[in-house]
Formats: sequence, C-alpha cells, structure tokens
Amino acid sequence: MGFLRTLILLALAVISVIASQHAHAQVTAYAVGQGAVNSVEVGVEVRASVLGRCGFATGGAPTGTIDQADFDKTGFTKDFAIQLNCTGASRIAVSSANGGMANAATGGTGYQTKAPYNVALYVAADNGTNASATCAAAMLAAGGSCTFGGTASTATGLRLGGASTKANGSYLRVSAPAYSGTDTLAAGRYTDTLSITVSVSP
Repeated sequence: MGFLRTLILLALAVISVIASQHAHAQVTAYAVGQGAVNSVEVGVEVRASVLGRCGFATGGAPTGTIDQADFDKTGFTKDFAIQLNCTGASRIAVSSANGGMANAATGGTGYQTKAPYNVALYVAADNGTNASATCAAAMLAAGGSCTFGGTASTATGLRLGGASTKANGSYLRVSAPAYSGTDTLAAGRYTDTLSITVSVSP
C-alpha cells in the first residue's frame, strides 16, 4: 500500500507539472502574426528653438554711389537693393548727413548750395507683405520728421511686420526731378551720405 501511495503521488506531481507548463504557454507564447498584440505607448517630446536675429544679409546692405552730371537739368533716379536677414518683425531707418546734396562752395545772392532729393524705402517680407514710404532728404537730417528717419530701434524706422530672410525685392531709391528752385544752383559738386540701419521690432 505504501508503494501504491508513492506511485499516485508521483503521478499527481507529473500531472501538476504538465498542467503548469500548459497554462504558462497559453499566456505568453504566440506565433508570429497570431494572438494578442503586445504594445507599449511611449510619449517623446522634442523641443528646439531658433534665436531671433535681425540685420542685413551677407552682401545685402545697400551700398554704392550715384554720379549724375547736370542733375539740375536731367534729374536722376537709382535703386539700391536691400536684403534683410530678420527672423521676425523689423524696422529700417535712414539718416542723411546733409539733408540734401550739398555744395562746399559758398553761394552768393540768388544762388543755392543745397539741392533737394527724395529717398524711398520699400521692404518686403517672406510672406508677401511689405511696407513702403518716401521722404525728402531734408526730413532725414537730424531733427527731421520722416517716418523712417534716424537710427533704427524697436520704435524708430519703417516697420515690416513679417520675417524677411530672402531676396524679396526690397530697395532704397534716391531720386530727384530736374531742379526747379527759384535760386540757381551754384556750380560745383554736390554730395550727401545716407546711413541705413535695421533693428528688431516687437
């Protein structure tokens, strides 16, 4: 009887092991493409930033000269290309050293030694918006009232609301019709220097 009890216990032990193995296989083992799909959802947050910048693009500052003989009779006009490199809103301003084209000669009665001319700004953003304005050079001298006169700052200058980082056709134009003042322009060379600055704008 003791021998039979041992056999029965062994048999139960074997059955118990087999049942345990079978149950374990049902929970974790799946053939490829069959059974439940095990997945874990993981959230990954990626952050980056671009520092604001604003200035003239390389080679994008308006530079050059205009040299027009007998401008008092013919007038003149010339455009100087501008390319900004501003990732947000900007302001661009212009100042005139002489407030007009000045002649170093001393003018006598009935003669004028400063010739007027106009300065126009046109700036375009990458999104197609633009801003433009025109002022007489006299209004670009210190104390002048031109909307884009002076040195650019967050509150001074012609404001462009969008980013401008491409060649969008922006320009500075200087022009003058034939001189029509009552006093004759004195003979000599007339000059002026324009300074153009750019700044970020809120």
